[in-house]
Amino acid sequence: MLSLTTEQKIRLKRINIIRLLVFLGILSILGGVLFLVHNLFISFLLAFVISYLARPLIASLERAGLSYNTALILIFISGMSLIGFLGIWGFPLISQQINHLQTEWPRYSEGLLNLIQTIESKAKSWLGLNIQLQAKGKEQLLSFSQVLLKDLPSILLQAISVLLLAPFLAFFMLKDSHKISKRFMYLVPNSVFEMVLDLQYKINQQLGQFIRARFLEAFIVGLFTFVGLSLISFPFASLLGGFAALTNLIPYIGPIIGAIPAIIIALVNHYEAWDLSLVVGVYLIAQFIDAGILVPILVARIVNLHPVTVVLLIILGGQFMGVLGMIISIPVANALKVTSLAVYEHITQLKNGTL
Repeated sequence: MLSLTTEQKIRLKRINIIRLLVFLGILSILGGVLFLVHNLFISFLLAFVISYLARPLIASLERAGLSYNTALILIFISGMSLIGFLGIWGFPLISQQINHLQTEWPRYSEGLLNLIQTIESKAKSWLGLNIQLQAKGKEQLLSFSQVLLKDLPSILLQAISVLLLAPFLAFFMLKDSHKISKRFMYLVPNSVFEMVLDLQYKINQQLGQFIRARFLEAFIVGLFTFVGLSLISFPFASLLGGFAALTNLIPYIGPIIGAIPAIIIALVNHYEAWDLSLVVGVYLIAQFIDAGILVPILVARIVNLHPVTVVLLIILGGQFMGVLGMIISIPVANALKVTSLAVYEHITQLKNGTL
């Protein structure tokens, strides 16, 4: 094997530094564009999720004898057809319940303020605590009323545009994934090439498993909540089922947040103890299925993080990006954990002279 001259070593080192700077620069530009362009980050995030959900299906079709592109097109057409069917079936139902909620909102708003007042008086008489919740409650209700009654149409239009853009982004991400991966790896300096290649594989594997498990888990919980509330003729069952599915993506506190609107609606409507217990029972059974069956089978082995760490990550995610930050904080932390371990292992091997 020919040894490199000093000049060649310097040139190679300079090339590696340039490639590293270009690599970091491209990542920074892409990250800046995603965060600065309105709603693009959410569309990209949804496309990222869709791509991970679709990959096992594409792999199954490839094993059945179809080419990658044929399998991708078939999955894309099937997915868009399913979205169209769900839109035709679900949009009138959701639209009807949103209109009903807008009509009934003044009554629910007044009832919620009365509940807050009752809590204040009981806290003062039983515990001697003088808490001022009503003023904050009024402020939050006014803000939500503005969103519900005035801003909702524009929010729905933005949501529809995001939902329509995401599948197309996912299609091109999947179609050109091999090319993107090769170009991405070309920019990586030779000194860390093997580490980045191994890291890419590990993150893809863990993120894929985590995303598929969490979304399947959320779908089952949301579907059970919708069916359970529909069976007891509870109002806004589809909205509450969707909300339960979304909040279930937040570990630990998500199920509690998901149940609060239904309990408030039941209390405002002066449900009897038996009827209220039925509502609470639907959420308890859903969470029993989730915690007792779905989490041990689908999620527990994928993310190895301490519960205290998970709670702190959720709080940090909520502080920076609200509900979205609470949802993505765990997979992001898991990717950072895998990256840190890989970098530490690489540095250790360099120090020990094994590379």
